[in-house]
Amino acid sequence: MTDITVTVIFHREGALALPALASMRDLVDHTRSLGLSVEARAVLDRPDDLTRHIVASRGDWLCAPEEIEFDDLGLSRNAGVQAARGKFLAFLDGDDLWGTDWLYHAHNAAISKNIDAIWHPQILYYFCETDFKRPPSGSLPDTRAQSYYLRHASSDEERFNQDALFLNNIWSANVFTTQSIHLRYPYDCVDRTKGFGIEDWSWNMKTLWEGIPHHVVTDKVHLIRKKSSGSLGQ
Repeated sequence: MTDITVTVIFHREGALALPALASMRDLVDHTRSLGLSVEARAVLDRPDDLTRHIVASRGDWLCAPEEIEFDDLGLSRNAGVQAARGKFLAFLDGDDLWGTDWLYHAHNAAISKNIDAIWHPQILYYFCETDFKRPPSGSLPDTRAQSYYLRHASSDEERFNQDALFLNNIWSANVFTTQSIHLRYPYDCVDRTKGFGIEDWSWNMKTLWEGIPHHVVTDKVHLIRKKSSGSLGQ
């Protein structure tokens, strides 16, 4: 069996798919160089033409990209679960970035515990590209930075309160866990009318309430691009 299936989910990211694919390829190549077998996949959920073209032209190293018509963040992940052949699964969003050693260290953490658990990177860094652009010549830089970082907490920490999930999604969608857990707990459709617009929020609640612990991989960082539109986080 393949050690890890890593699946990137695309919708209508357009040119942002370029850095995401480059970051994912570095991640996959590095993990393979350390001796783990990795299946690299992509799911394109009702993509626009530019996103489809970029994945076709820059993703020839991917294993048979799959195009679906759900237009739903949760159902597109479920499709990735069904297609995967790895014991462990990792999902990536098509407009984010990742450190090259995320999969390797997440896999080490998972096998060292040898229990059913869900793993997250310890740090989330939300970055806004305008924070890193040089101001025009002769003008002062804008000091109102929009980028910021957060720390994930493990559900077994002494001060952890699971009821915080009623108020905020305290873990990101960047998860690493077994395929068996994903098959037992599929993602729900996005339903804004019920207050759960973010597919991973309801999934985090469902799994935690069923007794599946959520742990962090120390010192690992997930870089999430802040967007002015098109994000369910709004």
